[in-house]
Amino acid sequence: MKILITGPESSGKSTLCSELDRHLNCILIPEYARTYLEENGPKYSKKDLLEIAKYHYQVVKVLEKECNPNLFVLDTFLLNIKIWSEVKYGKCDPWLIEKLSEIKYDLIFLLKPNLPWVEDPLRESKHIRDELFEIYKKELKSLNWKYHIIDEVQELRTQQALDIIALYDEFPS
Repeated sequence: MKILITGPESSGKSTLCSELDRHLNCILIPEYARTYLEENGPKYSKKDLLEIAKYHYQVVKVLEKECNPNLFVLDTFLLNIKIWSEVKYGKCDPWLIEKLSEIKYDLIFLLKPNLPWVEDPLRESKHIRDELFEIYKKELKSLNWKYHIIDEVQELRTQQALDIIALYDEFPS
C-alpha cells in the first residue's frame, strides 16, 4: 500500500509522515528536495528540480521492488515537483508528466495549509499557500486521483489521517 502526503509548504507534511510512521511502522520515504537543497544550497534551477524528481523516483522504485508488499508513506513526490516547476518556471519537464501518469497510490492526503508558517531558508511560498492548495486540488482532480483533505490541526491531524486509513481493509485499526 502506498500513501502520498502532499500539499503546500509548511502544511505539516513531514510531521504527519513521522507520526504515521510511528503509528503504522511503515516505510517512510522522506522528501528528497529538502536533502538536495541542504546539500547543494538553496539556489536551484529547472534542471535541479528534474534531478530531484528523477532521484526521488528511483528511490521509490527500488524500495517498492525490494520491500513489496509493504506500507509506504511518501513525504511528497513528483506531484509536488510538477506544481513547484509550474509555479516557479511556468512549465514542467515532460519526463515528470509522463512519470506522473504511471504512478498509482492507494491513498492521497492533501494537507490544508492551516498551520502556522514555520520559517525555513528553503521555503519561499509563505504568502501563496492557500493559492497553492487550490492548485493541488485542481491538479489532483485533473489526474483523476482520489484524495482526502487533512484539515485538522496539531495532534488531531494525525488522528484524522489514521481514521481514514482505518477505513481500508489492509490496515489494522
